Amino acid sequence: MPQAEHAGSRMQCEAPNVFVALGDSRGVRRAAVRVDGAPATVLPGTEHAAHPRGFHVGIAAADAGSARPLDVQVAIEIAGTGDLAFAPVGEATRVELASDWPHPSFAGRFLPLDRQVGEQGFSAQWKLNALATTAPQEAVDGAPACVFGDTPPETPSGRAHAHCVETFGVAFIDPVSPYTLSDRATKYGLLFIALTFVGVAAIEVLRCVRVHPIQYLLVGCAIAVFFLLLVSLSEHLSFGIAYLAASAACTALLAFYGRFVLRGTRAGLAFGSAIAVLYGVLCVLLLQLEQTALLLGSMLLFAVIGALMVTTRRIDWYARFTRMRRDAAPFDPAAT
Repeated sequence: MPQAEHAGSRMQCEAPNVFVALGDSRGVRRAAVRVDGAPATVLPGTEHAAHPRGFHVGIAAADAGSARPLDVQVAIEIAGTGDLAFAPVGEATRVELASDWPHPSFAGRFLPLDRQVGEQGFSAQWKLNALATTAPQEAVDGAPACVFGDTPPETPSGRAHAHCVETFGVAFIDPVSPYTLSDRATKYGLLFIALTFVGVAAIEVLRCVRVHPIQYLLVGCAIAVFFLLLVSLSEHLSFGIAYLAASAACTALLAFYGRFVLRGTRAGLAFGSAIAVLYGVLCVLLLQLEQTALLLGSMLLFAVIGALMVTTRRIDWYARFTRMRRDAAPFDPAAT
């Protein structure tokens, strides 16, 4: 409480201005504020130079002069929010969140002290004080809020000071949205190409058929085009239809090309069937089960490598490659 400089004098402060600053106010549909249980008039803007977006409420002089603390309750209806963050600018900050959204992603400078996540939603609780954050000092200095999900870098002394107000909160993610599924599918592109090359190499050795590096390159390009088709088609069609169309087109192309590369119709059909199985595994296991995608992908790769090792355990590689070079002959497409 400020004290008068001279004895006997009086200090009179203006009524406080309670404001709520928002980083993005476009999603605000309604805001209601109650001061000591009575509804207050909500005005646009914050009247704060560093944080202009939001709303504020003026406190009556009679309420401001009271010795008891003010009880301010704020209710906000927000639509279209992808993430929600809070800045701990008070001396003590306690935030409790509960939602029916089953896929939260907690980020920011501070993680929840307690959280429960299930299929029916989540709940989280944060408890902070001014000793654990620089947000109060940065807010007084007029610094903007830190970008959600980022944390200020530590200085050599250990104190975070990046001229932005620290925040914490949660992002509402959709793990099965078309963009998320497309992004996750492209991350498995290298695994798909590697497995396909391993399969072609195994058939090359077992059938004593030589495959040129250009043919390997074309097969790899066909698989890479699948992911490009998937992303482009999913912008105009549902993800399921886009995935089915892209995988069917690439499977048919690789089966046709494998007929000539592996020198046999049955070999080409077997190669196309293996590619179709890979696409099916990616869709059913890796894309839909986001919690176990890494585990299943690792198990799939281990199973493929294990099967190849068991199948080729008795092969004399030196003798096999010597015979392949000796028996190599020009391929006549009409013979197939």
